[in-house]
Amino acid sequence: MKVSIIFLSYNHAGFVGDALRSALNQDYPEYELIVHDNGSTDGTRQIIESILAKEVPRHVRVVIAGDGINHGLVEAFNRAMSASTGEILIHFSGDDISYSHRLSRSVEVFQKQPDVMLVVSEAHRIDNNRNFLTYTNYAPKNEMYSYVIEPKHIYAHSPILGAAAAYRACVIKNFNPIIPGFCHAEDNVYWVRALLLGKIYYIADSLLCYRLHLDNISENEWKWRLGITDSLKASHLEFVRKHSLNFLQWEIDIQHARQKGYIDESRFAQALKTAKLDAMRWALIFNALSVEPWSAWFPLALESIKCGGLREFTNKLKLRLSERRRLRYWNTHAKYMAGRLTS
Repeated sequence: MKVSIIFLSYNHAGFVGDALRSALNQDYPEYELIVHDNGSTDGTRQIIESILAKEVPRHVRVVIAGDGINHGLVEAFNRAMSASTGEILIHFSGDDISYSHRLSRSVEVFQKQPDVMLVVSEAHRIDNNRNFLTYTNYAPKNEMYSYVIEPKHIYAHSPILGAAAAYRACVIKNFNPIIPGFCHAEDNVYWVRALLLGKIYYIADSLLCYRLHLDNISENEWKWRLGITDSLKASHLEFVRKHSLNFLQWEIDIQHARQKGYIDESRFAQALKTAKLDAMRWALIFNALSVEPWSAWFPLALESIKCGGLREFTNKLKLRLSERRRLRYWNTHAKYMAGRLTS
């Protein structure tokens, strides 16, 4: 199978050398490396250029997709994905380190399971200095996820880690590019697209080292180990707000899947309802935690109840009304996040 690595970086000067070399030294016989630096200002691009000038093996074809401008995370994915020609597209981040068998192990699953559209693996957690962190795995064994098994959860309860993902090209290219601002991140969109087209497979073995540090774009456990701060609460609120926007893109993709015949009317109705309920849940959490005006609350509450989310509405109303419950929310969330790291 033809494979493309989608290598994305942004201000990863301290890590990008290790990350890029791990992309160049995969044991897969021949593959394409799409490199997109998203307008780094810390010397990342110069490090990439130096390595690519001297260390590219003959079996790796390099394509430079970036133009030196910061287009944002989603548009960076759009540009890099559109430049790829592989049947399988595997995301490598500029601050992580992939093991040499990551490509071959991922492709093996796709070859054996033609209905699998997305493969996500476990990942070892490391800190800035490459020290391993003890971490609670997503699941103890390999698992399959689909809307057939779990139609009422937007991700079918599958683990989500975009840095550890491999996709069939159809997950990206059978749909229009993601609209910037219409989702939190690319994985929230690609996971749903994969489930609309087929199944997701989780590999319980770690195929990469996922680096946790304070500059991670995503919310991570490392940040919460330092305790609750106003800036961390603000960051989490923004995380919640952006998740409430995912429905903007999901609705487009679910409509597209029905029009193209990827799903039938029954699956379409269920997927749309599930997507809307998830978005309403995040919107209600944001409204409750930030104590938005009641004029903003009532339309959300009404829509949530219409979708069958009466329990969500009730729980979030209690959160909205009680400062004590909001304090408990922050303490519980911080304890949960920090508790996933045990060293």
